Formats: sequence, structure tokens, C-alpha cells
Amino acid sequence: MGEVSQVVVKSSSAFTTGPIAYVAPEAYAFVRKDIEGLRSRGILVLEHSFSAHRAWQLPFALTKQLHFLVGAKRRGVRHAVSHFAGYHSVLPVLLGFRTHIIIAGADACSFPGIRYGSFRKPLMSAAMAYSMRNAATLLPVHESLRQFRNIFSGFGPIEQGYAHFVEGLKTRERPLPYGVDASQWSSASNNMSRDGAICVAMGASAGNAIHFRKGIDMIIAAARSLPHMPFTVVGAAKPESYTDLPSNISIRGRVSHAEMRDLYHAHSLYLQPSVMEGLPNALCEAMLCGCLPIVSAVTSMPDIIGNIGAIMHNREPESLTSCIVRLSELDPSQATESRTAAVNRIRAFTMEKRMDDLLSVLAGS
Repeated sequence: MGEVSQVVVKSSSAFTTGPIAYVAPEAYAFVRKDIEGLRSRGILVLEHSFSAHRAWQLPFALTKQLHFLVGAKRRGVRHAVSHFAGYHSVLPVLLGFRTHIIIAGADACSFPGIRYGSFRKPLMSAAMAYSMRNAATLLPVHESLRQFRNIFSGFGPIEQGYAHFVEGLKTRERPLPYGVDASQWSSASNNMSRDGAICVAMGASAGNAIHFRKGIDMIIAAARSLPHMPFTVVGAAKPESYTDLPSNISIRGRVSHAEMRDLYHAHSLYLQPSVMEGLPNALCEAMLCGCLPIVSAVTSMPDIIGNIGAIMHNREPESLTSCIVRLSELDPSQATESRTAAVNRIRAFTMEKRMDDLLSVLAGS
């Protein structure tokens, strides 16, 4: 794996004035957290969502973004933050903004077998390559996104990572992990009664790209193999699309923050047998709530969990089932110790540190 060069920057206190343009494909939860975090530091953030889900929408989306960026220029904006590289990161670079691209996962891979990953699309790849080569800074949410080997699944090529697809990249780079607010999650005792396994798969429906990327097919297979253990999948776009399920699995749609926290606290294990992730927020949230994690050996996830929980090295239902059984058989004292360790490990991923690091990058450019 290639080394990510570190950026030598000034203190974030040096960057206290001046508005920022923040662009993203959609106002995802992690995008909202960034914008709110910047505003809490007194930064004026001009935000723009670039909505082009169909090819015919692209010219209209670019025109709309052009008007936004020209207006931002007139207001004295020098810096643009782009969450993900893509079509929406081209104009900020082209118009001369100091553009800082947060590379979050989809913009570091190609998995044609499940119709996922921006580098599988030739025109999108060209837009991303141009943006990455000409940006001020690349901010991967984990250093593994730079270059990694896909040995977990057969859905894409082995060699992956944005630096693999954009050869000879010389743009300065700095890892910028997501932050989690521990006070919103870790409120229950790790000695409380817990049972079963949970997974968050926002937007999943039977057979779609998210279904396979998140490993829902394997979770259903594991549920069939372990009929006495309850399983819950949360965030499905179409829960009704799942039919002929074993009786011990529940597929739910979106839930409130409070419901999500209660569900984490009610379950013993958190499952993330994903084909691809950047730095999964749900995994961090679940660990803050004391869930023991089971993850695939993909990008950031082994680093996130360390020696807590279990790591799957191949995409087979039997591998997931084996990990579930092993963690379920921990004696109560071991389980409690591991849950405490999980909470403590994720406490290092704070929004305060993320904002400090992001502002220091802006100050240093």
C-alpha cells in the first residue's frame, strides 16, 4: 500500500474568517455533520447539493452549480470542500477555487459485479481524475482508500484505490477520518441484556447494489443457519421487497436516531460484511453502543475494530456464521470487557478532531 504524504499545516485557529463553499452529491448525514461542525466554529458555509441521478440531468446540474459557484466567488469564497470526487468536483477546480476533496469510498473503487464504484464509469473516471490531479488537497476518510487489494470478493478487480486508478497522482494528501459524537450513542450499560445481531444498510432492497455491497444476502443465509438467534437489518429502502425470509430476521426501513440507539443497545453483535466501505459511521456508532463488531477485511474496517470482535477474510456465509458463533460463545466477563474496549476505541474518532484537522488543512493552503 502506498504511503499517504502528510500535510504540514498551521494551527486551525489561523483559519477563522472567510466563507467556504461545500459541495456534495446529496445532503447525506455525514455531510450535514461537517457543515454543522464548520458553522459551530463560526465559519460561513455556502452549501450546494449536486443532483444528477440520470445522464440527462447532468447539464442542468452543472449549470445550476455554475451559478452557485459564480455567486460564491462574488462573496469572496476561496476554498471549496467537495465531499466525494465526481462531476460535482470539476467546476470548483476549473473555476480556481482551492478545492479540498473528501474521498469517502465510492470514489476510490470499481465493483462492476454489483454496479458500485465511480471508477467503473469512464466519463465519471475522467471527471474524478481531473479533479484529483488539480485539487489543492485530497482528504481520504482512511489512508487505505489510496490503494488497496480486493481479496474479499469477486465483484471487482483486485487492485483498487484512487491512486491506482489515477496514476502518478501528486496532489497533497491527508487522511481525515469521520467523527462521531459519543454522547449521542454510548449511554446504556454494557452489562444490560443483549441478544442477536444487527446491520445498518441504508437504501437496501432485495437484489440491488446496496443489498450485495452490505452483505445482506450473507446475513439472510446466516439467519437460516442460526434459527435461534434474532437478526435485524435497518435502513432498507423497500423492506417489502424481501420475501421468503427466515422467521428470525427482521428487515426494517429508516428509524429515528433514538430508535437506532435503542436497537444498537438491544443487540449483541454488529455485522458489516461489506464488499466495500470508506469509514462506516454505523460501525462506529454500534461500537459506541457496545456492540461487538464482525467486519470484512476491507479498507478501514480491520483498523477500526483492532483486536475487538472478528474479521471475515472471504465472502462466504459460512465465514460470517462462524464469526457469529465464536463471539456469541464468549463468557460474560469477556464480552463485557470487549464491549468496553469497543466503546473506548471509537471515542478517539471525534468531530472536534475532524474539524480541527479540516480547518488546519484550509489554513495551510
